[in-house]
Amino acid sequence: MKFFSKSILAPFFGFLIACASLPAAGAELVTYDASHSRVSIALEAGAITPGETGWLAFTINPRKGWHTYWKNSGDSGAAPIFEWHLPEGLSVGAPLFAAPERLPIAHLMNYGFKGRTTILFPLIAAADFHGSTSTVGLTAEWLVCEIECVPQVANWDLKIPTGAELLVGSVSDPIFIEARSLLPELSYWDSALKIGQTQSLLTLYMDESELSGLQKAYFFPETDGVAIYNAEQTFESTPDGLIVHIARERGAVMPQNGAGVLQLSFAGSPDQTFDIEPKLAVMPKAEVRTNVGHLPFWQAALYALFGGLILNLMPCVFPILSLKAFAFVSANYKTATNRRREGWAYTAGIWISFMAIVGVLMALRAGGAAIGWGFQLQEPLFVGLLAILMVLVALSLAGVFTIQLGFEGSGQQLAGREGAQGAFFKGVLATLVATPCTAPLMAPAIGFALTQPFYTVVAVFSLLAFGLALPFLLLSYSARVAAMMPKPGAWMEKVKQGLAFPMLLTAVWLVYVYDLQTGAAGALSLLMVVIFISFSVWLWGQTQSKTGRILAASIGLASLVALSYVSFGAKPSVHSESQFEAAYSEKKLDELLESGQPVFVYFSAEWCITCKVNEQIALFRDETQAALRAKNVQVLKGDWTNRNDEIARVLASYGRAGVPLYLYFPAGSRDAIVLPEVITASSIIDIL
Repeated sequence: MKFFSKSILAPFFGFLIACASLPAAGAELVTYDASHSRVSIALEAGAITPGETGWLAFTINPRKGWHTYWKNSGDSGAAPIFEWHLPEGLSVGAPLFAAPERLPIAHLMNYGFKGRTTILFPLIAAADFHGSTSTVGLTAEWLVCEIECVPQVANWDLKIPTGAELLVGSVSDPIFIEARSLLPELSYWDSALKIGQTQSLLTLYMDESELSGLQKAYFFPETDGVAIYNAEQTFESTPDGLIVHIARERGAVMPQNGAGVLQLSFAGSPDQTFDIEPKLAVMPKAEVRTNVGHLPFWQAALYALFGGLILNLMPCVFPILSLKAFAFVSANYKTATNRRREGWAYTAGIWISFMAIVGVLMALRAGGAAIGWGFQLQEPLFVGLLAILMVLVALSLAGVFTIQLGFEGSGQQLAGREGAQGAFFKGVLATLVATPCTAPLMAPAIGFALTQPFYTVVAVFSLLAFGLALPFLLLSYSARVAAMMPKPGAWMEKVKQGLAFPMLLTAVWLVYVYDLQTGAAGALSLLMVVIFISFSVWLWGQTQSKTGRILAASIGLASLVALSYVSFGAKPSVHSESQFEAAYSEKKLDELLESGQPVFVYFSAEWCITCKVNEQIALFRDETQAALRAKNVQVLKGDWTNRNDEIARVLASYGRAGVPLYLYFPAGSRDAIVLPEVITASSIIDIL
């Protein structure tokens, strides 16, 4: 509560300070000792010049340990009040304050200054202003506080001479030099401030290179209605620039303007402050519903490492787990050096694949595209190529033709180089099949990384890759595990052939995804391309003639061209909505929330195996659907199988880079409860 104002001071402070005459040119006009502070007023030069602007400095020096307040005092306190009485031809402009400090007191957050501060006033003389001396009247009120607060008030009549020229180098110059050095810099960035029901979004359109090393960002608004002052502010780096997320009290008054001071803290350098006047706008109700949590880098790094570890247990990686397990069978006749070489080759395959994904992500981000984890599976061509690759691997395992996977020469003839090549290829495969899955802890880590500069993205994704590779890498260093492996023999060929079937199951799933993206005609075309590509690879291996290999290559190339044509030209299958759910849209969600109905929103994709498993074991179970109907909960599904920028924005607003995302809006609330990436029926029922 603001507890200090001019109106309440008047009955208690009706005294008048005697008028102060001007001493020598450039000296202080007046110094005044109040009960808990000392004030001095100075003119920058000894006189004012018609048609020019001079400057007055009002300096408040409170008692040691006490503080004063900025133009917006925050949760409590009061801004200084100045009332001028001016002769005709003179005017005083808006005061210029130093950049404020945060002053926490118990559960409150105030804005002000510890110790001395100077406020500058432009004193503007009209061109026809005349007279040798002018009297300027000033009534000032200010508040000084430690634990208790003491109002201060005084009146002055300042006699200011009029001169032909401004005097330069006066004794008061150091006051002005110091005061100007503490002013926030004028911002040269365009900016916008969107005001929502429970938050404000400040955007500064700046280059990403200008955000390198940024550790903290804080906005001091000039007016009420922008922020909850004692709430933390978070920030994110985006292709548009810097976005500061500011909590706002529901029902707060609309701010008068968006002006304020932005404080930026960079590693290894002093804080920088900027005076900004962003364009003020009202945020669409459904645009952003929660603050994006800003993770410190160390936390995002740990999430990435452990998320990569957990990714090994997700269903999407199961087909590759069998290949990795088979590789250990030959471990007891390999040297320790070769085992370790294969471990690092497998790690390198994963890391290089992740860096390729990072490169594409960064290119898309630079182009302004909405991006996320698993984005490549929104492209039918990529899905089709991945399905072809799975079939080729399966045929190789079955012995139709040979693709070097690292265990074809099972037995003493296996060379270290061949094993390393196979391990590298398995690392690439592990990455390709892992992208449809989002493991716990991965989502916040990737969501954080994709809002950061390039080097941070590389670091986080490198740790994610290392987490995925870590189990195989550690086992490759274990002699005990190698000794426990069964001895190789003829049985290995049968096991190898059996491993073809998990790869074929993966291919079937990919064809299903391709069908949803391109329609039944597209899926039929993909199956035909799979057959022709497989034939071309088989033919290549069967012939040594130049003509035969040209024919094989031509068949394969023509098949890929046909696949590209189908992928870009076919239309997706149309699926009707069930009574259980409706398609998500911002407008639909806003209408439901406006009516006060509880809403459960889930964002999924047909290529997201984690999503499909969650749906079968949790969301679509009879007890879950019964609980949703009993509570009259409307279910909305956001389908991200194909690219959808609206859904991408919602995911980003919750700090996620991919699906799944589960949100529950209780009746009458616009604040969502966010469920974890892996859910159960009980976890949904509990929040209802």
